[in-house]
Order: sequence, then C-alpha cells, then structure tokens
Amino acid sequence: MTRKKKPTSFDVARMANVHRSAVSRALSGTGRVSEETRERVIKAAQELGYRVNYLARGLHNQNSGLVGLVASRLDTPYRALQVKVAARELLAKGYCPLLIVAEGDAALTGLIDRLLNYNVAGMLVTSDSPPADIIDECKRLSVPVVLVNRDVHDAEADRVQLDITASGRLAFDMLRQAGGQSFAVLEPQEKTYTVSGRARVFAECCRAAHLPVTVIEPQRQNYIDGLEAAELFMAQNTPVDAVFCTTDLLALGFLDGMRVRYNWQVPQDLQILGYDDIEQAGWLGNNLSTIRQDAAAAAMLAVDLMQARIEDPDRTFEVATIPISPVWRGTTRYSPI
Repeated sequence: MTRKKKPTSFDVARMANVHRSAVSRALSGTGRVSEETRERVIKAAQELGYRVNYLARGLHNQNSGLVGLVASRLDTPYRALQVKVAARELLAKGYCPLLIVAEGDAALTGLIDRLLNYNVAGMLVTSDSPPADIIDECKRLSVPVVLVNRDVHDAEADRVQLDITASGRLAFDMLRQAGGQSFAVLEPQEKTYTVSGRARVFAECCRAAHLPVTVIEPQRQNYIDGLEAAELFMAQNTPVDAVFCTTDLLALGFLDGMRVRYNWQVPQDLQILGYDDIEQAGWLGNNLSTIRQDAAAAAMLAVDLMQARIEDPDRTFEVATIPISPVWRGTTRYSPI
C-alpha cells in the first residue's frame, strides 16, 4: 500500500488563500489573526488532514514546547498528585509535558540525557537529584531546570523545596502541644533529602529540650514499612507516648500495626503524627493528625519558575518554599478550638 503524502502548511495556505505565516499564527493560537482568517485556516487544515509537527518546528526554531517531567515513586499518593498538577499546569500554559519515570541515579542520568535529544524547552525534576554534570549539560544547551525537593545546593537551577528545619520543629511542637513527653521518630534506612532531614531535625529538637527520643529505622517510607516499624517499636520496649512518622504512608502502616496487631489504643496509649496530608490520612478509619505540605502548590510553583526561566533565561535563580501547616485529627490528644 502506497503511503499518502502528508499535507503541508503550504497546502493549507493555498486552500485557505492566506500567507503561510498566517497558518502558523492561526493554528498555534499565539499570533494575531482575524477570526475569519482563523476559521478559513482551521477548515482547510481539517479538510486536508493537516497536523502541526511540533517536533519539527522545535528543531527549526529551538522551541519544541516539550517540557521533560522527570518523576519517581509514582506509587505514592503525594508524588502522584504533584505530577498530575504539574502536567495540568504545563498544559494550561501551552507546554506539552513529556513524563519520564526514573528509579535510581544511573537511570536518571540516562533518561535526562535522552530527553535532551528532543530539544525540550525545559526540565522539571521531582525524582532523585540529578548529577551535577547533567545539570551542567542542561546549562550548556540552555535548557532550564527546576528541581523539586532536591538537595543540589550549588546547582545553577531554580528550586522548589521544603524548609526541613521548619518541618522537624513543627512536628516536635505539635506533639509537645499534644502532651508528648517521650518520643520516637521513624527515619527510613533509605535516605532522602526531605524525609531524613525532618527526622534529624525532630530528634535534635527533642534532645535540645532534654526529652528522650528513640530513632526507629524501617527499610523505606511506605505503608508496609510502617508495619515493620510497629514491630521494631514493640521489640525496643522503650517508654514512648508520641511518635513522629515522617510520611503519611509510614504513619498509616504504623497506626494499623499498633492498633490491629498489638491492640494499642490511639491516641490514648500512643499519639501518632504523620507528614504530607495525603487524601488517605483524612479517611474516617485513619483520621490521622499530620502536617500538610501542599503538593499542588509545589507543582504550581515549579511550573511558574519554569515558565519564568524560559521567558527570561538570565533572571536570578530562585528558591521557592513549599508551604506547610498543622492538621489536627484523631491520632493526637490535642484539638484546637
């Protein structure tokens, strides 16, 4: 079967009786053109079956409209929401997100290198921290990079991140306000910038106040690891009345482990505080007190920084802080009036 020749913008211009540049302006929606001309161009394009080849256009004018969205841990509710909002905001601003799921530094390096072959307009990274040489390569190619909760202090890139010191202190203050006297904190063995950081700050706050704190180290930061943490907690047999679980998924696993496997009453026997405020934290069966880090706000901040960098490549690099706030529910003994 002979392949039918694809129509070109010249064909559309000829049928609509307009200049070729008017075709581009009418179909992109980015240029000034009369409504009557726009309608003629759209009608001609539909009749011919013409579609704009944005990849080819990107090679020609160095602006593909593609933005690489590099993510990991999409099985976690917080990250899934963050990526969903980022993709929605990019589309709303006229960009096309190109999602790459990466697990581990080696995979991340190769995937970002592959993305650069598509002449992307920018790169938004929510996964593991990209190596410095990859960020340098993006800079050499004039590809803006926005890092979300990544620990790359010297990188020439815009960043959106948590204040991990404020996070750890807020967790301590909340559990003290709820009457906690002896504490435990879940710090996964798999280290990450934000989770490990807020666990460390929480423990430092306890020690500075001369209050006992036990560090419990499950493997990772998921629900199953929270169940493991409950076993580790019981094995230590240390007097504790309040536990800071450094993610909500950890907290929900720990909560189920203590209530279902060991018949502890929460918050009567033990107070539990999570972190993230994922949707499941507010479900009636969980009713988890937690700290909200606004996933949607983080994504919107990142996209705004990306657009600003694309429009003004020479602007000063910016660090935007993700807002956090206390969420009091039923796993602590304190409820504000």
